[in-house]
Amino acid sequence: MRLGLYPKMAVSGMRKNGRLYIPYFVTCIMMVAVYYILHFLAHSGIMDGMPGGHTATDMMSVGTYVMTLFGLIFLFYTQASLIKGRKKEFGLYSMLGMNKHNIGMIILFETVITWAITILGGLLAGVCLSKLAELGFTRMIAIPVNYSFSISTSSIVMTVVTFTGVFLLIYLNSLRQVRFATPIELVRADKAGEKPPKSNWLLGMLGLATLGAGYWLALRIKQPMSALMWFFIAVILIIIGTYMILISGSVILCRILQKNKRYYYKTNHFISVSSMAFRMKRNGAGLSSICILLTMILVMLSSTSALYVGADDCLNARYPNEIGAFACTYGYDENLETIGEKLDADLKMIAEEKGADITNNKTYYEWSISGYFDNSKLDVSLNSKTDMAFIDYDKVAQILFIDTEDYNRVFGHNDRLAPGEVLVGTSKNVKIDDKLTVGELSFRVAGRIDDTITEIDPAAEGSACPEVFVIVNNVNEVATHYTQYKDYDGEPMLAWFWNCRFDTGLDTDGQIAVAEALDKQIRDELKPLNFDNMYCDSHDAQRYDFVSTFGGLFFLGIMLSIIFLIACVIIMYYKQISEGFEDKSRFEIMQKVGMTKDDIRRSINSQMLTVFLIPIIFACMHLLAVLPIVNKLLMLFGLMDFSLLLKTAGVCALLCALFYTAVYRTTSNAYYRIVS
Repeated sequence: MRLGLYPKMAVSGMRKNGRLYIPYFVTCIMMVAVYYILHFLAHSGIMDGMPGGHTATDMMSVGTYVMTLFGLIFLFYTQASLIKGRKKEFGLYSMLGMNKHNIGMIILFETVITWAITILGGLLAGVCLSKLAELGFTRMIAIPVNYSFSISTSSIVMTVVTFTGVFLLIYLNSLRQVRFATPIELVRADKAGEKPPKSNWLLGMLGLATLGAGYWLALRIKQPMSALMWFFIAVILIIIGTYMILISGSVILCRILQKNKRYYYKTNHFISVSSMAFRMKRNGAGLSSICILLTMILVMLSSTSALYVGADDCLNARYPNEIGAFACTYGYDENLETIGEKLDADLKMIAEEKGADITNNKTYYEWSISGYFDNSKLDVSLNSKTDMAFIDYDKVAQILFIDTEDYNRVFGHNDRLAPGEVLVGTSKNVKIDDKLTVGELSFRVAGRIDDTITEIDPAAEGSACPEVFVIVNNVNEVATHYTQYKDYDGEPMLAWFWNCRFDTGLDTDGQIAVAEALDKQIRDELKPLNFDNMYCDSHDAQRYDFVSTFGGLFFLGIMLSIIFLIACVIIMYYKQISEGFEDKSRFEIMQKVGMTKDDIRRSINSQMLTVFLIPIIFACMHLLAVLPIVNKLLMLFGLMDFSLLLKTAGVCALLCALFYTAVYRTTSNAYYRIVS
């Protein structure tokens, strides 16, 4: 064949199948545009030098990786639908004398044409929309807006390279599907899978068990540390369970409906249920994909919008005063208290020289040791990696010893303790009896201070593991009992924390200047002493980082949700189109024996309602199941308000349901036009 004939045949085939290819082009263009925008925001340098800009660009960089992975998976799925619709055409070409090489050349030119349209259209849309996205992004993360327009060459290059690789893989996969099929198989491809599948109760029960395990795991987790460890495992179990249930359960549902004679033998149900029964295995996979995408959208938007709305509450919990300083070192040293007193005096002197009027001063130190807390006893002897691999991370806890004198002086109390007596407090509902044992040392619990521990650490509730505050009458003497404990790397487990926070009465610039000066002083004094961690921050300086982090997450959540929504629309559209062509002959036969257009419409509505309500119902169920574990993860960011998360989840679910309904109506009309 002449080389010039291949592109003509490719264009002709794509034009004849425009109903399938136009949505595919739109999807590819949108994905390229979003990828360019995310890469542009991450690497164009528009955030350089801006407060919080580095954190925000990191968010966009993560988005480009997610976009690449999802684009590859979804475009593979979409291309498979296109090729399935073209296999009969390719089979006819084979019977008319074309060989596999000729067909492969047609597919090559189709892929090249698609690539060219996608890259040009996507880059044009991305460049045109990049400024709008930049303005929305900068507004969302509350940084100064730059109104100059720019085009990122590096973003264009990376977009072209990334999607060239994606389309190359898609082409190879399309070629594989045609190369290893006989002409007869290609011609009969649209008839494949017409045998009604058997009801697989075993697969359904396994699916219920897997889904139940995912729900149980999500609901039983009590601490943020465990949420970090088990979140993705719970998600994977839920995804697997969803696919198993909807694939097997869809078949079982059809069988149950067919056995219900009062339901099945009606005009609006007979055709829909009988046709669904032949393809519910494939239907179940499609519905599962829609369900998982909807769940991802709901979880992303609910969590990121809750963080964005609650940013000020998170900031105030983490930085309750205008200035906050911290230093940490491991191992016991009797001179640490003297070092802390000198550091405190130096910081106050520097702050006053900068014009600060120091108020609400809270400076104190703690001795800390961590371990496995169970039955009012902290086991600090878990010193091997094997031990750490098999413990329940819900029971990992940190004990913080504070001297009674410091507790009374700093927080305005007047408590007295005898030797061996302690006051205990925790925000994590850790059960502590009348006796507390830490290592080999036991204490009698003289009282509880649960209601006042936010005075000590306002962010205690959001810590990765439970913090148990223990007030003792001589903290240094207690600390000496834990000097022998080492971790599995041979490092001391006993840690000394120095905490300092106060207000200055200065404006934002003044607070930031004071914090920078104090941070330099802390590092100059403590670095020579081999301290492990030290810093000084101001409340207003951290505001930029909080807003940029949460705003960046929210913006990224919106961008990815748009892509996932488009994916849902495309899956539903292709599902309706392919099933419409499959059912067309059935409805033609039924019309010849007396079925009216109104009967067809009622039958279609019955089928659509039976099938397309399933994903949104399951997605809302999944959202409710994972909200508790999402709440634990958000605690690590400082968001303690579960009611806020519930409200944002409710709003997102409502908006998603309205959008889903609109898409359902549109795609069902496309199905109706085909079959009628």
